[in-house]
Amino acid sequence: MSKKALVLAALIVSMSFGTLADAASKTPTPVQAQPQAVAVGGGSATFAHSWSVYTDKEKRSFLFGLATAVRLMCTDLSTRQKDAKGGPGVEQTFRDCFNAYAGMDPDAVVSAMNALYADPKNAMIPIDGAYMISLMRVRGDKVDDIIVQARKYGEGLKKEIDQQRQKGGQ
Repeated sequence: MSKKALVLAALIVSMSFGTLADAASKTPTPVQAQPQAVAVGGGSATFAHSWSVYTDKEKRSFLFGLATAVRLMCTDLSTRQKDAKGGPGVEQTFRDCFNAYAGMDPDAVVSAMNALYADPKNAMIPIDGAYMISLMRVRGDKVDDIIVQARKYGEGLKKEIDQQRQKGGQ
């Protein structure tokens, strides 16, 4: 059940992030006016570019939306487990769940994500992965091996995107 909730939360966040992207693209900011896209295959932008074109306010809004989605997911998870015997109480289950995915200073997480995406090797790490890596880094966890794995995953995505483009004749 928690995997379904995570997928739902990710979907909600990506939809709200896309809405912000549409709103932001209607009025270009100085950052958006600069040609800073890192090309992938046929010239599309990377996850790093998507993150970098947002203003600090939009980045904080992304984190607020993510925290809201996590709160919804954790509320559902903790209330479904209230009848389970021998486990922690509803409040503790919620706290543990929420703090695993959110519960950090947004400015510190945004700074960590900015630093992560400043390295061009990390350009294809999906934004949700960059968020988790940054959250772990802010908490003081070692993330070097995770970054290597995320880069490999991102390169796999890049290859898959390129293959789909070739099939579609784009």
